[in-house]
Amino acid sequence: MAVLLPALGLVAVGSGFAGWSSVMIGAVVGVTGAVALLVLRRHPTHRIGWLLAVQSCLVAAMAPGGGGDNQWTFVAGQLLQGGWVLAIVCPVLIAYLFPDGHALSRGWATWIVAFVAGYVVFMLAAAGDRSGFVEVFPSHEPPLPTLSQPVAGVVGLVALAFVPASLVGAVISARRRYNRSTGQERLQLQWFALSALSLPAMMGLLWTTYFLDINSDAVVYPILAVGLSAIPVGIGIGILRWGLFDVELVLSRALTYGALSLGVIVLYAALLLLTERLLTNRSAAGLFAAAVVAVAVQPAHAWLRRRIERAVYGYRSQPHEALRMLADRAELADPLGLTESITATVAEALKVEQAWVEEDSEPEPGERVLRAPLVHRGVRLGDLAVGVPPGRQFSAADTELFHDLAKYAAVLVGAERLNAQLVRSRAGLVTAREEERRRLRRDLHDGLGPSLAAIVLKLNAAETRPTEGERRALLAETRDEARAAIAEVRRLVDDLRPPAIDEVGLLNAIRQRVGSLSADLTVEVDGPQEMPPLPAAVEVAAFRIASEAVTNAARHAGASRCRVTLELDDALAVTVTDNGRGAPVETRTGVGWTSMRERAAELGGSCTISTPLHGGLVVRAVLPLVDIPHDTDIEAEVTP
Repeated sequence: MAVLLPALGLVAVGSGFAGWSSVMIGAVVGVTGAVALLVLRRHPTHRIGWLLAVQSCLVAAMAPGGGGDNQWTFVAGQLLQGGWVLAIVCPVLIAYLFPDGHALSRGWATWIVAFVAGYVVFMLAAAGDRSGFVEVFPSHEPPLPTLSQPVAGVVGLVALAFVPASLVGAVISARRRYNRSTGQERLQLQWFALSALSLPAMMGLLWTTYFLDINSDAVVYPILAVGLSAIPVGIGIGILRWGLFDVELVLSRALTYGALSLGVIVLYAALLLLTERLLTNRSAAGLFAAAVVAVAVQPAHAWLRRRIERAVYGYRSQPHEALRMLADRAELADPLGLTESITATVAEALKVEQAWVEEDSEPEPGERVLRAPLVHRGVRLGDLAVGVPPGRQFSAADTELFHDLAKYAAVLVGAERLNAQLVRSRAGLVTAREEERRRLRRDLHDGLGPSLAAIVLKLNAAETRPTEGERRALLAETRDEARAAIAEVRRLVDDLRPPAIDEVGLLNAIRQRVGSLSADLTVEVDGPQEMPPLPAAVEVAAFRIASEAVTNAARHAGASRCRVTLELDDALAVTVTDNGRGAPVETRTGVGWTSMRERAAELGGSCTISTPLHGGLVVRAVLPLVDIPHDTDIEAEVTP
């Protein structure tokens, strides 16, 4: 069946040969039928293939013929008075159904049925118009029943409105389908769009021949043949060989030169008409119009090419615009959503479907992914990756723009991660503060509170004792309770901040503390004799780290000598060295070491713990004296 339809169309054209018009129709029928056969050979049930086959027959039916003055000729002439809509119904349907043969949605399917019904009603109204038949066949009456003139006119006009509505709807449907499409479907739609450009190109050439006063059939009909044949050819490539060429490149060039040609024709015609009115010399008017067009062509071409390449390929020819767009969007983005903003901008700048950031990437064989490292201040943060669309090859300009974007993206990704670390650090500080408050509440409620309550009860009981001896005994117990409560208060205060720091200074407070830890350990404490005022948090951290390091040396390292050194520059450095046996492997994650590292990290500092080659242990903590992020990485290293 698929083979017979185009064959019958060609027979119909040949049987009614009428010069160049028949040649044009024969070429269109042949090309359309051949494409239909190729599509249906591979996809026998494809709706687009069948629509192309029907289109070839409908075009053949419009060929001029010599049927003679018989009844069948008059019947066909009356039925086909509005037959010109048959030439566009299949292309319009293809525009709605391309490339898979299905409507975009159920609503669009309903609209397709509605406008096809409108086409049929228009043909029936045209067939019922007696005046139209009489104009074609002046000496004959219509062989089929007709409608009254007012009815035929009103019905035909209403039905005719479906024609422009269907064309506008086809453009809207195709555009929506393209915006939703990805991968192969998008490339197929680009082939369809490329073939559709043959229509304005054909019209431009025909208008050119008109203005140049070239009305020869040998020129006009070949233009029509090529222009109308290009559409089925583009449809066939889109279905069968959608990855044949870089269609985006062809489409961008076609749009550029097509729009430029149209602009040149319109500008030349407008200037020619205007100058002919102003100047009596036609040659001078033509020369002036040609000069203006020649001057305007180059800047117009450059402007069009930038615009169209941006629409098809992105910003590869305008990298500064892409970088500016990245900066603008990063400025407006959520600080914790910079990565999403970056990837969306990169995808738009390169006109790809997806871009993403990978921390650990392993290329897979055959994958179409382009990657660029994200390196900021010598630290690799991951890779910026984009998926290369099927059928497209990244040019050198695309790759260069991608790597430029990756350099700026690395800064933004690093900033986002630092900001995320800062947020986590602040949350950790709030949590630590609340935990400290909970501990104080528990200590006050469970320790100091009952002691004070017991003191009150015993004082009340002493008032009720009749003898002096009983009262004295209760007062003595109360005195002991009060002393215990005072000791508890001192303990709580010492846990918050060692009082010796405020009484004798940081250096002497460390001397007092480490001097009482072990009689078998000799400890030397060195540091500046006069120290400037330090932040309270730094003083407490230095005191706790020095105390913990000396305690570890006395309890676990078997050391006989230990040295604590304080150095003050842009930061306070606390170094504790001993001559013990070093750090056993099982103590690397002990509570003491973890405590020292965490205290340094809270202030944005670092704590390194190492075992030198000559033995012993070295603990060095560097505590910044300025505000920096509170979750700086801590480096703990044990060397053999």
